[in-house]
Amino acid sequence: MPTKSHRNVKSVNKNIESELANEKMTKVTNVNYSLAYEILLYLNTFYLGMFFLCEVAMGILKVINVPYPENTIQTETGIFFALCIVEVLRIFLGRRGNLTNKKVPVFFSILLTIPSTVGVIYFIIYQTYILRLEYIWCVVMLLFHGLELTFALLFIFTVCKNQQYD
Repeated sequence: MPTKSHRNVKSVNKNIESELANEKMTKVTNVNYSLAYEILLYLNTFYLGMFFLCEVAMGILKVINVPYPENTIQTETGIFFALCIVEVLRIFLGRRGNLTNKKVPVFFSILLTIPSTVGVIYFIIYQTYILRLEYIWCVVMLLFHGLELTFALLFIFTVCKNQQYD
């Protein structure tokens, strides 16, 4: 029959094992948020290039085949190029902050997600002529924004967490 001291030792061992498991899980989780965020930004880099080329091609197709009201083409082209510039800056700042493990560039990347999302929503809802393929491209872009925003916030929370040194 175990004595009282044996029970205490077993209890202390379980507590230590539990703390080590929690510490190990926290370290793994911190790395995974950063890794997932980096993977999303990396994939979005390629998706943005494809999005840009397809939107330009569809824009040319629409200009040739569909009559546009006055000044609409210039407005939509300006919004499209502004969206592309904001998106490139957003991805650049997100990757830079993630790779250097700094929260300020990632925070600015999160802020740039707002105008970028508004631009994509413009192309989904308010554009004069919307092709089905264009709608799909924009919805996928919004999915990237949502996932990147989620992992960027999780990354910032893990970087900002108070670090304890033993």
